Amino acid sequence: MMAVLTGGLIIIWLALSAGRTLLDYLHVELHRPAAIAAPLLLAVLESVLFLCQVPRTSLLPESGATLALSLLLALTWGINGTVAVKVVKAGSQASGVQ
Repeated sequence: MMAVLTGGLIIIWLALSAGRTLLDYLHVELHRPAAIAAPLLLAVLESVLFLCQVPRTSLLPESGATLALSLLLALTWGINGTVAVKVVKAGSQASGVQ
């Protein structure tokens, strides 16, 4: 199970960092609503990926797959949601709203 969870964390981390790196490389700056929506849309994409792949893996027994899937979905939304909240807080601090 640890291999599946570690792989899921790597996918989440790579998706966030690769997206940011690509935007920086292309000199694209997202406006605030898009910067908030981007990690949430990424969480949807990652959730679909995990929902499609984890139940079919041969690395886990049936009961382990359910637990691993639940943990991966919680991590996906928790990490990407934290990134979105940081964008909201950074925008509110920049505009002087507390």
